[in-house]
Amino acid sequence: MRSLTMVALVISLTGCSPSPQSSFSVEPNEVIDLGALVTADLPERVWGKGLLAENGFDRPNSFDVIHHESEVGGGSVSVSNAYYTLFNHGGPHVDAPNHVGREGGIDSYPVEAFVGPLKVFDMSRYPKGRSIPVEAFENQSVLPGDVVLIYTAYTPPETDDAFPETVTLTPEAAEYLANVPVRAYGTDAGSLGNLQAAPADGDTITSRLIPIHHAFLSRGIPAFEELFNVDTLLGKENMFFVGVPLNIENGDGIRCCGHRHYEGDRQCALFHISRLPTLTTGCRAAV
Repeated sequence: MRSLTMVALVISLTGCSPSPQSSFSVEPNEVIDLGALVTADLPERVWGKGLLAENGFDRPNSFDVIHHESEVGGGSVSVSNAYYTLFNHGGPHVDAPNHVGREGGIDSYPVEAFVGPLKVFDMSRYPKGRSIPVEAFENQSVLPGDVVLIYTAYTPPETDDAFPETVTLTPEAAEYLANVPVRAYGTDAGSLGNLQAAPADGDTITSRLIPIHHAFLSRGIPAFEELFNVDTLLGKENMFFVGVPLNIENGDGIRCCGHRHYEGDRQCALFHISRLPTLTTGCRAAV
């Protein structure tokens, strides 16, 4: 299992030379977190009570902390461990192909599938539904291996019986990006898809009912949902994305947190991931 990988970073760089105060081989200029604080009610805050109840998800996140005394060197120290029970699609997370009945869990993705140069698009002007056309991405220099995120100004349901309403790609736009092919795709919305949309044309049940998920996940392209603070990346250039989740065996999705972004010279961002020094935030790290 990849260790300490419950982290996602969005990075662009100011240059390739270290500062006198830093041991990094690259110098970050700005750090932006696109994750969320994991609380008991995070799924409810993102999905709303109505959709959770409709799907039979009736348990909040829970944190069973076990305190005990540990004998060390002739004395005792108070320590704690915990069992965390988390709804894996409630809050910023990445979907795996088996989330929609395809072969392959989170552990089927190679680690490099979660990293790449980042482009962010403001799609908040489009109406609810599958409304973002392929033309929004054509002639925008979306290259093979890019990570594409969209900002839709998603607002979670405001009443207990309301369902999420999302702005999503048209099936044609999703197929366009998947065929570039992008390295990964993500949105701030509660889902890649839209619950109110009519079935699309397609050869399989998933391509008809959930065509946006199908376009990416059927090709093994990671799909990130419910990202926070994507609007803070708008207008920025030369970014690099790292969104490596916990490597859960056969997992259909898992929470990600700690997206980061640095700004600067794109050439310096296109290093091989194994050459990136360890970046730490508290007890979290990505290499």
